[in-house]
Amino acid sequence: MNRSRRDCLLGGIGAALLPWRAAAQDAAYPSRPVRFIVGFAPGGPADSVTRLFASRLQAQLGQTVIVENVPGAGSTLGIARLSKMAPDGYAIGFAHTASLSIGPSLYKNVGYDPLKDLTPVAKVCEYVNLLAVRADSPWRSLADLLAAARAQPGVLSYGSAGIGSTNHLSGELLAARAGVKLTHAPYRGTALAINDLMGGSLQFVFDAPNSAGPLAAAGKLRLLATTGHRRHKLYPDLPAIAETVPDYEFRGWMGVVAPPGLLPAVQQRLTRELELAAAAPDTGERLAALGLDVAFGGPQEMSRAIAAELALWGPLIKSLNLTVQ
Repeated sequence: MNRSRRDCLLGGIGAALLPWRAAAQDAAYPSRPVRFIVGFAPGGPADSVTRLFASRLQAQLGQTVIVENVPGAGSTLGIARLSKMAPDGYAIGFAHTASLSIGPSLYKNVGYDPLKDLTPVAKVCEYVNLLAVRADSPWRSLADLLAAARAQPGVLSYGSAGIGSTNHLSGELLAARAGVKLTHAPYRGTALAINDLMGGSLQFVFDAPNSAGPLAAAGKLRLLATTGHRRHKLYPDLPAIAETVPDYEFRGWMGVVAPPGLLPAVQQRLTRELELAAAAPDTGERLAALGLDVAFGGPQEMSRAIAAELALWGPLIKSLNLTVQ
């Protein structure tokens, strides 16, 4: 048998064996503990979501899933570390709007390209922010607030959890889309901003439903709008900002990624398991307690969301000259 014929024969045998090999790898995976990297300290919403899905995966995969907290730089340190790990399915990571869509434009040298240096696995949930004012505020609608902002450019101030946070950029996007000038006041956490709002030092905030909602129900805040393009199912009487500012929308997401080059069979297995976890009977309730909505999406949907948001946040961050060392 000549060499070229032998090579063709061996190549054909190899191609025929590929589906079998993929199936074997899928069936064998996982055979040892899986590390689940989360770029935040224990105790916060991101850590809680990670641990919820880690426990689901552990039960479904029949293998230990170890949550590893790597806090710092708005969760980009954890993603950067994950992007350098082996693409064997034994290291996965929590990702969200801030780490994949905002962080690469906000932080210098984050150490990864969100579209090239990671393998998308699944989006598991989404969230909106609520625009809130004091309960005794003279503004009873977003139109009232924007009219005041136009009458007194730069006078109205809003607080956030820090520069580049989603509640900060929710405000910057509103200013850009509505053509008004607002003053941003960064805090070390939204709770501190809420305290100053109720004390009269701020005029409004953007905050998550699980914290702003109860305060509004207690009569301490008044909700004016939601950042989603449509009204939120929990607040059917609360207008979306888009009803007043048509091209406005902020809806964040959370999901799971892996190092680049993850075997397709393992990627597909993890995507299936996360879809099952998201569909579990009490997952929605547990996420709702954190101000989140179940919203499963596969790898392609996740990639499209990242690309679209990079195109949104990158130019806005650049125009504002926002950087974090």
